[in-house]
Amino acid sequence: MNDAAHLKVAAALHYLSQPLIGAGIWVGRMTSWLVLAVIAAVMLTVIMNAFGMNELLRWDSEIFLFNKAFTINSATELQWYLYGFLVLFSSTYALHTNSHVRVDLLYQRFTPRTQHLVDLLGHVFLLIPFCLMVAYLYWPQVVMSFNSGEQSNFGGLTDRFLIKGALSVALFFMALNALGRVFYNLAVVLDPKRATKEPFHVY
Repeated sequence: MNDAAHLKVAAALHYLSQPLIGAGIWVGRMTSWLVLAVIAAVMLTVIMNAFGMNELLRWDSEIFLFNKAFTINSATELQWYLYGFLVLFSSTYALHTNSHVRVDLLYQRFTPRTQHLVDLLGHVFLLIPFCLMVAYLYWPQVVMSFNSGEQSNFGGLTDRFLIKGALSVALFFMALNALGRVFYNLAVVLDPKRATKEPFHVY
């Protein structure tokens, strides 16, 4: 492949990577606001417990997620619902910023081009297949939870399918983000100059 051709391929791959990585960054940034919701849920649980309040509010008709009352168990389970969404969906942002945990004694010693090649191979053969396989295999559990109306056994939240479905959806977003990183890393392998031009600036 001549120089002009491989530079054009690198440019095309770089262009394809941007919307995929951008989707992961957007999801990660939006879910980061759930930190405030988690803090609020924890504070509410502490306050209700301190005042011995088992039930904060009650209404006549059933509403989504909370059924007919908001209890201390509702507040407690809301914490892990929100925290689950936060961890699962913000993982795409961690992947982009390279702030995820690496247990690797050799990676930091590689040249930048080799690091991009390692990331590329890891995403193609490990991360993407794992995300898609788990998302696909777990989805029947989500459907079963929805069809059975699974909910808390302790008077907490209803609609348990939401937190279960979050796993499959978040893994799908992770796979999309990883595909974007594959395109980007391949672009860098073909044109090392692009290693200094991240697809998106992180503020």
